[in-house]
Amino acid sequence: MPLLIDDSNIKIKSINKTILKRTLIKVIKYLKIEKKEINIVFLNDVNMKKLNKKYSGSNKSTDVLSFLIDGHDKSLLGDVFISIEYARANCLVSKNSLIKEVKILCIHGILHLIGLDHKNEAEGKRMFKIQDELYEKFK
Repeated sequence: MPLLIDDSNIKIKSINKTILKRTLIKVIKYLKIEKKEINIVFLNDVNMKKLNKKYSGSNKSTDVLSFLIDGHDKSLLGDVFISIEYARANCLVSKNSLIKEVKILCIHGILHLIGLDHKNEAEGKRMFKIQDELYEKFK
């Protein structure tokens, strides 16, 4: 199962990537997408803001962006981009540890890749319920 965690842009030392990967592999297997390639990429807020502006039209940073790769290579599912700075700021509000926050954001991004969204209240309620259940099951 190809799961790539890339922090080459900012070299995160505060997150144990082995533990993160172990959790995400369990989630991916549970969702039955283990034959798909998923890339988790950590960025700083400046680069996240650029991505968000380019693809969403929003001129601000965000915590997580997901991009489904829809092309000739059916083994590729997509990319999940995480702003580590935004994740740290989320921790101040949520009182989560950084590793917990990052796991939740990765799960959130993966759920977007398989088609879940939160554009309205009902969708959001369903998506966040699944996200929380997956985190609790595989943390």
